[in-house]
Amino acid sequence: MKRILIICISLVIVLFAAGYLCLKFLPPFTAIQSASAMENQIVLVDVGNNYPFGDIQIQDVMVNNNSKPSKAKVQVSNHSKGFIISDNFDGEEAREYSFKDLDEVMLKPKTNPKEQLKEVNEGKADKAAIIYAITLSHEEPVHKVIIKYRYLFYEGEMELSID
Repeated sequence: MKRILIICISLVIVLFAAGYLCLKFLPPFTAIQSASAMENQIVLVDVGNNYPFGDIQIQDVMVNNNSKPSKAKVQVSNHSKGFIISDNFDGEEAREYSFKDLDEVMLKPKTNPKEQLKEVNEGKADKAAIIYAITLSHEEPVHKVIIKYRYLFYEGEMELSID
């Protein structure tokens, strides 16, 4: 009986360790630079969730040398509408788009922007599928974006170089 208990506890520990390593080396969060304006002072980063279950919560966004961007919001849209590149979230053009605070949005499963773009190009995409992008602006050109996120029990960080 004691041996079975030890085997079960060991198995649970191994499964948790394997899950953690999987999250570390195959992260659920993905981000790609989509667009920029004003010499990289405004940057649009498409973000999504690679995994088929569980939501991702964006915790924080920083730029360059761990500075806070002047403004940062998440756009929630669909393939038909797309995104807008603007730092004026309350402007007339931006009113047609949905800008939310970072902590208001949970990235749903299977929202990898690369996979979604592939489906669009192949004509297989659902035009109403949800897409996400982080829009940020900064007083200096942005060269690097650091996004901290939480997925289940795992807290991760992704660094993205901006061209």
